[in-house]
Amino acid sequence: MALKLETLFLNVTSATNTSSAEKTEILFGQHDVLEKWKQCAYNTKREINIYADSGNSLETLGFKNYLEILNYLKQKGVRIRYITEISKANLQFCKLLMGIIPEFRHLDGIKGAFGVTDEEFLATATLQEVKPVSHAIYSSARQLVEVERHIFETLWNRSIIAERKLTEIEQGIEPEFLEVINDPQRSVEIITSLAGSVNEEALLLLPKSRSMVRLYQLGILDLLMEASKKRKTKTKIICPINDENNELVQFLHSNSPNISILNGTGGSIGLLIVDNSKLFISEVREEMVKEFSKTLGFGLFSNSVSVIQSIRLFFELLWTSDELNEKLEAHKKLQAQFINIASHEFKTPIQSLLTYSELLQSGPEKNQAHVDAIQRNATRLKLLSNNLLDLTRIESNTLAITKESFDLCLLISSVMEDFRNQIKSVYPDPPVQVLFSNQDSVFVEADKERVTQVTTNIIRNALKFTESGIISVSLRKGQGEVTISIKDSGQGIDPDIMPHLFSKFMTRNHNSGTGIGLYISKNIIEAHGGRIWGGNNSNGKGSTFSFTLPIKQ
Repeated sequence: MALKLETLFLNVTSATNTSSAEKTEILFGQHDVLEKWKQCAYNTKREINIYADSGNSLETLGFKNYLEILNYLKQKGVRIRYITEISKANLQFCKLLMGIIPEFRHLDGIKGAFGVTDEEFLATATLQEVKPVSHAIYSSARQLVEVERHIFETLWNRSIIAERKLTEIEQGIEPEFLEVINDPQRSVEIITSLAGSVNEEALLLLPKSRSMVRLYQLGILDLLMEASKKRKTKTKIICPINDENNELVQFLHSNSPNISILNGTGGSIGLLIVDNSKLFISEVREEMVKEFSKTLGFGLFSNSVSVIQSIRLFFELLWTSDELNEKLEAHKKLQAQFINIASHEFKTPIQSLLTYSELLQSGPEKNQAHVDAIQRNATRLKLLSNNLLDLTRIESNTLAITKESFDLCLLISSVMEDFRNQIKSVYPDPPVQVLFSNQDSVFVEADKERVTQVTTNIIRNALKFTESGIISVSLRKGQGEVTISIKDSGQGIDPDIMPHLFSKFMTRNHNSGTGIGLYISKNIIEAHGGRIWGGNNSNGKGSTFSFTLPIKQ
């Protein structure tokens, strides 16, 4: 803030005048000005307030006894308040004054000096700081005095304590500022400048979906994307997502992996925090206009550490809340999908059981094909019910593992033989070969039934997605563990499913099962202290799932 008038501000409460009549006069000459100032100062009984720029810190006024006057007022019990602009040039003089004046403050951009009391004020004006004061205005008019006192209080409230400014100068710290912005165009310039200066992290809260589109049109999102690519910066954006900006969100996701976006709930406040050092916050109105600036209300621009930390905490809490909401919504969708799939999975075998049972009742002869169909569907229902029971046990942390020593090669051979027989019962000339070359015995300490369940589940999944080709199982011994790998030549794993491969309810469609088999398998293997993973084959055909078990020592 820069004041155009040069004035020296002295505020004296309860001063004694030589005349009781109100008087206003213009003083000429340095001697008369200094004598009038001394008169005001010595007349003070309760309070004196001084406002002076750095060039008029009363050294340039020619006061040899200036400090003596201040010490006299202090000993007299007069309250002294002082505002000046502290700089490197006047640092030592200000420290000297601070030793006398407890209430000493700094204000940027001060010009001139002036003073006021309950009954009188004195204002001086100079055009050049190096020249002595030669003109002044003095008044004891009550209304003028009140106006000057109000001006001083306004300046006092905008000033900061001197100790903070001294620390900034001596330690080379950037001065803290808190600027209220009421010019929308200035707000846009600040946002653009901040977005282009990101070195580490940007936090952006947008209360309207249209705000994101407008920022993109202004090139601000391009600046954040450029920083993400060139300087590896990270950006978090909270913004309502709908048809208006959904395409833009997908564009940001695909082109800038370091930019994370959460669906927000909306509001009327937007903010931008850059590198945890600069903050801009503004009211955002919903206006049907093209210019982003016309949607902005009052803004606040600051580098205050305490302000930024408080607003950042608010942003992080909002981020966590929206993140949990997204996960909850995703869980609800998966749960609904699971219910639909489970209903379909149960309905099909139950209907088959009813149909074939009716056929058996209506026919006098024994029909082996009907009996086999009933057996297959009953087995399918048993598998579904067992999976649901296992899911319940996992969720309640009651999944039991009963370990015993057994030969893993024999177990896998038995599982593979069962699958071969099942395939041959359906296909006289099987399109899929299930292979396992017998190896030396490998003994593990594990739950035999659960390991069979995991192996069977992975091979069954491979059969679902392999119309023709080979499914092979192999064992590889390692340091204290054995790795079991099931490789197929089928469709491979959908890229959209890959990140959530072992999550519950994750499935392609109704024909892909309930989506809990791999989730259950993962929990069974991890309960044994093993690992499980899966991925597409390097040749682009099919996938491979592997899991480990500890070898019995």
